[in-house]
Formats: sequence, C-alpha cells, structure tokens
Amino acid sequence: MIAFLVVLGALANALLIGCGGSKSESTSQQSATDTPPAETSARPAMGSGAGDDSVSAEIAAGMEIYVQRCSLCHGKEGKGDGPGAAGLNPKPRNHTDGTYMNDRSNAELIDVIENGKGQMPAWGKGGVLDKNQIRHVTAYLRTLATPKYTGPMP
Repeated sequence: MIAFLVVLGALANALLIGCGGSKSESTSQQSATDTPPAETSARPAMGSGAGDDSVSAEIAAGMEIYVQRCSLCHGKEGKGDGPGAAGLNPKPRNHTDGTYMNDRSNAELIDVIENGKGQMPAWGKGGVLDKNQIRHVTAYLRTLATPKYTGPMP
C-alpha cells in the first residue's frame, strides 16, 4: 500500500510539472499583437522541397518543446500513451492517427495548443509558450501522422 502511494505521488508530481510548466526560456520577445501566419500564406507544403531547411528547423524546435511539454501525456511518439495518460479520461489525443490529424487545419491545432481543451492545459496562456513556439510544435505534430500529412505547414 505504501509503495502504491509513493508511485501515485510521483505520478501526480510529474503531471503537475509537465502540465503546469514554468515560463519557457526564449531569447526572442513576442509582442501581444503577433499572430501566426494565416492558413492561406505561401508556406510550402510538407516535403515539397521549397523552404525545407526553414521548415526542418521549425520541426526540430517543435520536437524539443514537444518532448519537454507534451510527451508526459501524449507519449514520446505521440500515441497518447505517455505515463501521465494513465489517469486521464478521455485519453490524450493520438497524434499519429492521420485520419484524425490530417483532417484538422493548422489553425485548429494551434488553437488547441494555445487555449487548451478538456484536460489539456492552455500552453499559450501565462507566457508558457509564445506564438512561434506553438507554431513549431504544430509543425512537429504534422510529422507524426500516418498516413503522412501533405498540406501546408503552419
């Protein structure tokens, strides 16, 4: 019984750290009026070859944030099976489900990350993640889906 309580306490602590995160360390300052690029902007499609270096840098930045902030619940591979998912109902979104994820617009994904949904915290509130960081996480999410996402990058 004591071992169970210790494990339960450690899991609760991990959830609080993962979901409550402190303000991220960022070298760039964002103004309150910055907005993510519109869906119709001339961003290249995934794997089109155009702008692949800048898109790759955004994906790498998004992966780093995802590992720090999202993997506790969504899992390292984005399947919704992280250690923090055990006590959640509904379970965290499976980001590898291309049928679901590829049907969502970039704006929808950005909105959920920024404002939260259900038990997911609002990462854009309180300065945890800025708009560029949220866009980078969205770009990384686009790499997880199977079948592969082929639409415009955020």
